[in-house]
Amino acid sequence: MKPTIETERLLIRAWRDTDVPDALVIYGDEQVTRWLTPAMSRIPDEPAMREVLHDWAAQDVAPASHWAVELRESGRVIGGVALLRLEPWQDLEVGWQLARTAWGHGYASEAGEAVARWSMHKVDVEELFALVSPKNARAAATAERIGMEPIGETDQYHHQRLNLYRLRHDDLAYRDDEAV
Repeated sequence: MKPTIETERLLIRAWRDTDVPDALVIYGDEQVTRWLTPAMSRIPDEPAMREVLHDWAAQDVAPASHWAVELRESGRVIGGVALLRLEPWQDLEVGWQLARTAWGHGYASEAGEAVARWSMHKVDVEELFALVSPKNARAAATAERIGMEPIGETDQYHHQRLNLYRLRHDDLAYRDDEAV
């Protein structure tokens, strides 16, 4: 069973069939999915979105997983967050996608950091990566707010040049010590 992760404002939980319309608002939006290509293209309609959600549920093997991001206050799904295996090395990537109406409120960094903490503290993942298009300044800023450090460019994944960010377990522990 997929864990539910709670933050002050968010509930990060398994996708449900009833989430299809909200998921389509996110993954059917070209402004969101343009940053996901070629790993994922824009989803055209609800039947296709339902199929994607079912595929994710069938393919997820812990700790790799896809979650819905829900606002605790309203119960509205505003995004998705995922831990994905990066082939062929089996590295773990953390990724986040939000509906455009949820941009600019810090939800992506809150969800990304919560999943990073869960993976490192509950599943003993040693490091996570984020792949960011050089043109996606918002995602780069989110990765850095999560505590990830830029470590250079790579074309190892998805056959395109991307900026690579990394967060190590010890870096997260160091941040926790600084906060005390």
